[in-house]
Amino acid sequence: MGKAKRKYYLIDTENVGDRWLGLPGKLKRKEKIITFYTENHSKHMEKFFMDHAHNPKIQWLECAAGSNALDYQLIGVLSYLIAQHPKAAFCIFSNDKGYQATVDFWKSHSIDITQKIYEVKDKKKSKKKKGKKKKSNEGKNMAARAPSAAGAPGATRPEEQYALEVARSLPASDLNSWYNVMTMLLGQEAGREWYRTFRQDAQLRKRLSQYCVGDSNTRSVKLVETIFRRFGFDVSHAKASYEIIQSHGFKNLSAIKVGFDKKFGAQKAQSYYKALRPLIKVLKKA
Repeated sequence: MGKAKRKYYLIDTENVGDRWLGLPGKLKRKEKIITFYTENHSKHMEKFFMDHAHNPKIQWLECAAGSNALDYQLIGVLSYLIAQHPKAAFCIFSNDKGYQATVDFWKSHSIDITQKIYEVKDKKKSKKKKGKKKKSNEGKNMAARAPSAAGAPGATRPEEQYALEVARSLPASDLNSWYNVMTMLLGQEAGREWYRTFRQDAQLRKRLSQYCVGDSNTRSVKLVETIFRRFGFDVSHAKASYEIIQSHGFKNLSAIKVGFDKKFGAQKAQSYYKALRPLIKVLKKA
């Protein structure tokens, strides 16, 4: 058998939407997906991300939104990968014909590169999608008000209280972790809206950063306590739950699940594990 060839799939989710989600199940050895997405990604992809956050075959790269912004960022990463692995194969998943010049350029330099084109959606579906995007943008004004007082003592709104609690566990500079935790605590829609403002408000992040104290274990346990309170679980089990995850190196999901079953019994264990699984990488960094 010949040596397996390294291959990268670069996904322009802004263009192809959710039509690439079946790809991970078809990957061969040494093949990897790099997913480029913006704050306007779909709810379906949000769920897919939660299910595949720990998939070593998928790398998630959040990009700045804007006209052609994602395209430029994808091309930048592509160029870097080609410089690092000139003998690898590359495939861009996008219907955007603007990538053709990039594909032709690299082909002329003997790079194995192709572009995957999907069938264009019908006009009715496109209009429906635009309508949803417009609705999301209309909610930004409300989102901008949500965290305005977060980080101040005596916060009373749910998002303010959660922000204070999370700030004790996560540095304000760790945007990905904040996104994951706040969407879990507030729900996907409200969490995304809160996060957009958090990401753009440097003063808010500075205020919250002063609350992150203590050693990593203490911070992680506090984060588990916050999650447990949110779901009405027994907070006294937070430390034991974190220790189970830590004992398996924050990565052996099967062993972690078995550990929860042994410690808490099937019913509680299933709830605890389901709540904490999407945040295992966050707990490792806390």
